[in-house]
Amino acid sequence: MNEVTTLSDSSQTTDNMSIRDLKSVSLKTRRLNIRPLQKKDCNALFKVYSDFKAMKYWNHSPYETINQAQLHIEKVLNSIENNTSLKLAMVQHSSDELIGTINLFNIHPESRRAEIGYILSSSFWGQGLMSEALSAFIDYCFETLRLNRLEAEINPENEASSRLLKKCGFKVEGLLKERWIVDGKVTDSEIYGLLSSNIGIKT
Repeated sequence: MNEVTTLSDSSQTTDNMSIRDLKSVSLKTRRLNIRPLQKKDCNALFKVYSDFKAMKYWNHSPYETINQAQLHIEKVLNSIENNTSLKLAMVQHSSDELIGTINLFNIHPESRRAEIGYILSSSFWGQGLMSEALSAFIDYCFETLRLNRLEAEINPENEASSRLLKKCGFKVEGLLKERWIVDGKVTDSEIYGLLSSNIGIKT
């Protein structure tokens, strides 16, 4: 894994990449508010990360204790404070409860690229919510952060995630054999990429 570059100055620009204060991010879609993770999200985050269906293809086991969710949030808040990565809570307009997360990490300002990740509670699958959130997040990454490239890594067996990424314009770029071992199970990783030029955005 490559070292994550610290984005310490919200006014910094590198090769036309606009580095903004990640603490202030707030996105709205037709059905969702997408905002930074907060301490009050702990119980809801635990529900999502202890959801065996949602965690089936994850790179670690489902959470077993609320303490794991608390530590997760502390780590996220520290990284947001330091502008090293970003994790947002997906919240429905009709409720203030977190139902999933979407994040940006492995940020490389000079190359204007970063990696994305996402998870949605299985109780909300089949409604197009993840597609709605990811589309808005991609626009934010390209239009506001001025990234040139986004990457995603998934388990090749995760067909739903593959369909989602392809729907959003990502293309399969490679396969990393036996990349993860989770609970003794060895799995491959499929690498996806999306360029701003692929969707007609000039950065």
